[in-house]
Amino acid sequence: MRLLTRQPSVLFLGCLLALTLLAVGCGGAAPATSATIAAPTSDGALAAATVPAGGAALPTSTAPAAPDQGAYPAAESVNPYPSEGEAALPADSYPAPPTEEALLEPRFRIDQPVTAATTTITGQAPPNLALAIMDVSYGGVPLGSGRSDENGAFSIPVSGLIQGNRIGLAIAELPEGMDLVQTAETYFPHRGEGFQNLPNLGVFYDTTLVQ
Repeated sequence: MRLLTRQPSVLFLGCLLALTLLAVGCGGAAPATSATIAAPTSDGALAAATVPAGGAALPTSTAPAAPDQGAYPAAESVNPYPSEGEAALPADSYPAPPTEEALLEPRFRIDQPVTAATTTITGQAPPNLALAIMDVSYGGVPLGSGRSDENGAFSIPVSGLIQGNRIGLAIAELPEGMDLVQTAETYFPHRGEGFQNLPNLGVFYDTTLVQ
């Protein structure tokens, strides 16, 4: 009979112990704490930023430090136009426009008019030059030759002029002591109004159409 009265007490104590352990297991855990780190501010002080345990850092309203304004040189202000009281750029700062080459007298010239019936070509050239009249339209066929006098005048007999063809006045022989390049450089300033330099034909210091 004694054993029966003790058994309920043991069961009661066992249940009470189980409930106590259950309560400790469910509500006894300590709350999670947050860690605090320091973030630099623009004035060098440290501002607290809260980071939840096991989580990412929360954004703060603290702005990042601005760069030191003295770290970069200030941009210089350049005024491309002179202000009042300042001198403008000198005129020689800009290239001068090219000047036309001066023409020298006496110039090469075939007297006009020239017709198919003309038998003598007259005109003007630098003095003492061997000259030739050539048919430019027919590939430089010679029509006559002669020489300018001490004053530069010439009179050259010709034949075979064709109406509508262009004839030209050329230097027949290189002057003494000059090569082809020197001759061209020397007499180019004396060129006439009808000057033509034609590849494979030659240099004609004046030309005209046969009427």
